[in-house]
Amino acid sequence: MSMKSLFTRLFSNLLISSLVVLVTMVFIAFVAIKYSVYNWNTSKKTDLENLTKSIISDLYQEEGHLDEAILHQALEPYLVNSRYLFVFDAETQPILLLDQGKRISQQDLLLIIGSFQGFFQVNPPQDVLVKEKLVAKVAVRNRDFYTYKSNRDFVSTIINVASIGIAITTGLSLLLAFFLSSTFSRQTLNIVSCIKDLSDGKRHVSFPSSSTLELDTISQSAQLLQRQLEKEESLREQWMQDISHDLRTPITAIKVQLEAMGDGILDSSSERIGGLLQELERVELLVRDLSELSRYESPEMEITLKTLTSCSFMDDMRERFAFLCQQKSLDFFFDAEIFSFSADEHLLQRCVSNIIQNAIQHTESGGSIAINFFREKDKNILKIKNTGSIPEEHLEHVFNRFYRGDKSRTFGGSGLGLTIAKAIMDLHQGSVTIGNTDEGCVCVNLVFPEIFNLP
Repeated sequence: MSMKSLFTRLFSNLLISSLVVLVTMVFIAFVAIKYSVYNWNTSKKTDLENLTKSIISDLYQEEGHLDEAILHQALEPYLVNSRYLFVFDAETQPILLLDQGKRISQQDLLLIIGSFQGFFQVNPPQDVLVKEKLVAKVAVRNRDFYTYKSNRDFVSTIINVASIGIAITTGLSLLLAFFLSSTFSRQTLNIVSCIKDLSDGKRHVSFPSSSTLELDTISQSAQLLQRQLEKEESLREQWMQDISHDLRTPITAIKVQLEAMGDGILDSSSERIGGLLQELERVELLVRDLSELSRYESPEMEITLKTLTSCSFMDDMRERFAFLCQQKSLDFFFDAEIFSFSADEHLLQRCVSNIIQNAIQHTESGGSIAINFFREKDKNILKIKNTGSIPEEHLEHVFNRFYRGDKSRTFGGSGLGLTIAKAIMDLHQGSVTIGNTDEGCVCVNLVFPEIFNLP
């Protein structure tokens, strides 16, 4: 498949469109002239027929019959421009036969027309009635429009003017097509060049604005993409640093201790083996969470919807975390409206569990955790509050991969719990937000639309 530049395509399309419009207008003008000539001929013929019928009717009323000589004398002044005038009696017998204003015999006429029957089929004569009595039949043909020099000059002038107009219009179409194509192509090439720079790894590309809405939208979208790429690359770099640190630390600790145990420097006590197992579990947790997050963020990931009830879902959460809260002396409150909804049960449990577990870790002993599940308009909302607060500078980063504040690092973990929760909400076409309340609590809002709800 041959590739053409945008300029070539635009120029050719604009030029072809202009020429199609021009040819259409010329065709319409040609048809209009033909139609006007036809109407002129028809109108002149009708006027001549009416005049002839009126004169014949008057003569018949005056004379009581129609005579060739009298008819010729009465009609001659009006037949200068007539091609022919044939007058027949009621029985279709010729009375007066005029061709180009001159009388001809019936024999001469038959040589021209062949037969009256064939002639009448093509040129049916008009009846002349006097007091509803058929007294004659008239066949008239006026001279054609182009017989007159003034008419020919008129049409010739129109054709000349139209030809000049076509030449000028064609030239203007070429210039306009070239100007529009080059302008649009230049704007597009600028954007393409910037996008190519972006794809080559540059991250400070200035995308030009455009007077064309679509091109300007592309520029704005590309600028947004550039900012997103910068953010993602920064997060990726931070992610790699964090994962390297989180993996290197336990692996190094395990390696050093195993080497020391192998050299006999350290003894292989059950406590030491237990510590190594804990480090291995931390590595295992990190790898498992990474694998899980990767699966949730994959475009091929699909959720399995299931009808759930708010009460049973909340009861399951209470059973999971009641003992942990009791161990830490935390008050655990639940409140839920009674309704049915549809979601992926396993994923939603994973999402809410991650947030509750995070809340338990960051709530001081004697604090409280409250969970409220309700429906508002077309959305299902699950609020999780725990006493405490998060520094404002950390709020916008808590859902980033491996992000852990200074305090949260003391609790271990993979640093992916909230990131996984957000990925699960994205799969449910919902959202998760976090913030500090005026009551001195941290509030996490899980919101997913009722598009997933079943009646």
